[in-house]
Amino acid sequence: MLRYLSLFAFAAVLTACGPSGTEVESSDAQTENTAAQASATYAIDAQASTVEWEGTKLIGGGHQGTIPITQGNLEVDGSSLVGGEVTLDITGLKNADLDEEGKAKLEGHLKSADFFDVAQHPSAKFVITNATPAANAEDGHNYDITGNLTLKGVSRSITIPATVTMSDSRIEATTPDFVIDRTEWGMEYGSGGIEGIAQDNIINDEVGLKLNLVAMK
Repeated sequence: MLRYLSLFAFAAVLTACGPSGTEVESSDAQTENTAAQASATYAIDAQASTVEWEGTKLIGGGHQGTIPITQGNLEVDGSSLVGGEVTLDITGLKNADLDEEGKAKLEGHLKSADFFDVAQHPSAKFVITNATPAANAEDGHNYDITGNLTLKGVSRSITIPATVTMSDSRIEATTPDFVIDRTEWGMEYGSGGIEGIAQDNIINDEVGLKLNLVAMK
């Protein structure tokens, strides 16, 4: 009995090691609507906006950090969000929890061809293809935003919950923590799906993200 309880506890630890957040599935990229449907465009304030990331190992801890935004916009029609896009500078990816030596090593590895491959793909992009008002959502978000997320040259469609607030001069759009499967964007280094990899070397396929966007008219 003790052996089975120990195995159960070990399995529970493994399950808990992944990043927290809403699991988001991806599908083939959607056609991006270029029709002029917006009545106003708000420019994203890159300094006031943040993109946070979290990665974890199957056994052991994880790491967190940020990715800077270079440019973007949010489009509205009347009082409704209808489109927009955000461009991220992957070359500026930062770790926030290690000392200088460990920080530099991790950032360099994440920027290598094993992960984001910034030499070939220095930027990432999220382009909104649909924004649907969400009524009576349990977590209080008021939009379900669908868009094409492009990482490492691969575009996949995802739908994420967001809380959007608007005024005449300002829009704020915030997502809860959400989780994507990095292997669907061609990042397979350290994946548990690779045959023969030791458990203590496995990096979770799930990556946590959180967006906080501020846009000004």
